[in-house]
Amino acid sequence: MATSSEPSPSGIAGERTGAERGMATIPVGDVIRQSLPPGTRVVAGKSGLGRDVTWATRLRPAPPAFEHLSGGELVLLPPHVLEMLDERLRLDEAIRQLAVFGIAAVAVAETVSTAAKNAANEYELPLIVLPDGVDFGMLERATSRYISERRRDIQRRGQDAGRRLMELAIGGEPLPSLALELATLSRRAVVFEGRDGRVLAFQAGSSRLSGSEAEALLLATRGPVLSWLRSVATTSLAEPPWATWRASPAWVRIVSPVSGREGLLGSVTLFVGEGEESVEDGVLASRGAAACAVTLSREHAADGARREIELNVLDEILDGALRSEVSLLQQIKRLGHDLSRTYCTIIARVDPAPGGPARAREGRWSVLEEGVHRAARARDARILWRVRNTSAEIVWPVDDESDLDGIVDTIRDELKGAIALTASTEVVSLGVGRVRSGLDGIRLSHQDARQALTIGRRLHGPGNVTTFEKLGVYRLIYAAEHLPELRTFQDEALGSLIAYDRDHGAELVRTLEAFFAANCSPKEAATLLHVHRNTVLYRLERIGDISGLDLNASDIRLRLHLALHVRLALSA
Repeated sequence: MATSSEPSPSGIAGERTGAERGMATIPVGDVIRQSLPPGTRVVAGKSGLGRDVTWATRLRPAPPAFEHLSGGELVLLPPHVLEMLDERLRLDEAIRQLAVFGIAAVAVAETVSTAAKNAANEYELPLIVLPDGVDFGMLERATSRYISERRRDIQRRGQDAGRRLMELAIGGEPLPSLALELATLSRRAVVFEGRDGRVLAFQAGSSRLSGSEAEALLLATRGPVLSWLRSVATTSLAEPPWATWRASPAWVRIVSPVSGREGLLGSVTLFVGEGEESVEDGVLASRGAAACAVTLSREHAADGARREIELNVLDEILDGALRSEVSLLQQIKRLGHDLSRTYCTIIARVDPAPGGPARAREGRWSVLEEGVHRAARARDARILWRVRNTSAEIVWPVDDESDLDGIVDTIRDELKGAIALTASTEVVSLGVGRVRSGLDGIRLSHQDARQALTIGRRLHGPGNVTTFEKLGVYRLIYAAEHLPELRTFQDEALGSLIAYDRDHGAELVRTLEAFFAANCSPKEAATLLHVHRNTVLYRLERIGDISGLDLNASDIRLRLHLALHVRLALSA
């Protein structure tokens, strides 16, 4: 068995360490370890050790020397073979010519020049130095025989494992059972993930890896692995490809996509100790992914049917088109929801950041769905929800009202996280209804949340959380905003002041707002406006003169204060 006297680079977490593979492929590294003689060294091109080897062949000593190459060969260069071809042909030039044919590696038994090493590194082509005295003819036959037998062994083991896993999947066994069987067959730690990155099943196998450690390793490689999974999700449903990533200095992640008719459903991962990975690991990951696809497709179909029923029920509740309250309660109870509990409706909207571009509605839908799923998982909550236009309407069970702020924070944070995954600058606006019970209570809470979201975005702009209970007088203004009397009331109280400010560049309305914000204290109002107290007193006197209203009268103060709120709500 070969050894290497030169250490390979340790790499970093998230680094791809092998090429994308199909079934029964043999990487250069395996051939070196298992077939080449002791004392063999890799002196350059180590980044290509994951290349697939299809065969071993000696270079012919007479032209045309390269025509028989079809790609994937381990090319053996006996001593002086290059001189026989062309006395001017150097090893570095031969490496560049051979790289064009897509070979897997080059093996020599001579001193290697720096130029040859540079060429091998440039093309990521492993350059292997064999020990002195090696018989190239025997090595060619022995290595080719090893590759052929190894491929058959891998295929046989993969077929046996695939048959066993598929029997379990077709028999209706759940994902944890499939994960246990795959961990037993591979003796590796196994993780099944959903397409959203949620861990669906974990088995440690014969490793000492814990569930929390596995999740940390998944997180370290999530970005590049997810991009790769999406790119190969539809390549082969029966024999999915696999690839290898370094998850940490101690662990390598071998992953294969789980795909269905609708695209990516999830992934299967085997965690292997650094330096212990083999082709069988990839084959088993692929067979596991194919079996997992059967189970996940069945579960997704059931989830889709369940989701459709939940949406119909929620539409009936929130839109007020009840068929029969008794039958609806029975139906929703069969789905696992208890509407006798107290609930709060929360409406979340994804808005463009100020000055930012607006994304297509479909893009915002996907962000809302991802964020809501993440929030429900984070709180382990069984919720009812739907997406309407650019908002997610969520009916969330709240047994203790003191938990409501935490629930709202979770929804906001998870939606922000979903937005961040898309590299967008959008913001999240939330409207929170009151906690209520029963069908009528849920419907009223929904109305509360819509009102809170609308008024909050008007008053404070997008990106804020507004609760119905803190709307105060704006609840009345919102209810009456379509009445012409509301604008008439504002004009009668503030019209003369607004006109004076417009004609003279004054700040009487702003001063009046500061006066009420300071609890009618001229000194505090002056602090808010950054002016002298006497300036505020003068402006208040001018307000009285122009409006004809006595600011010392409590009913006049109430009228002006309310008119300011109306002006703010209507202008927003």
